[in-house]
Amino acid sequence: MYDLLMLPQCKGNIHWVLLVASVMSRTVTIYDSLGGNNKALFDLFCQFMCQRAQIVKDGLEKISSELKAPPCNKQRHGNSCGVFALMTAKCLVMKKHPTML
Repeated sequence: MYDLLMLPQCKGNIHWVLLVASVMSRTVTIYDSLGGNNKALFDLFCQFMCQRAQIVKDGLEKISSELKAPPCNKQRHGNSCGVFALMTAKCLVMKKHPTML
């Protein structure tokens, strides 16, 4: 029914990243315009998906235990992370590489 689950996430009330879960490949990718450590966010998402699986039986809890953090454009200003997260989502929806911002 859908290919990607995109979840903009605010880390520590100061920084936005884009978490993308691929339904087909069962992988999670986090695009971060500051290139930070997103292991805790990944772990929280995995925990949520396992709890969700107790209610919804669709197999989506079986995701890779490896977090992907591909290269993406880096922000130059301290407050543009939300724009980067949304533009990355737009690129992915349009089937373009996120560095094409």
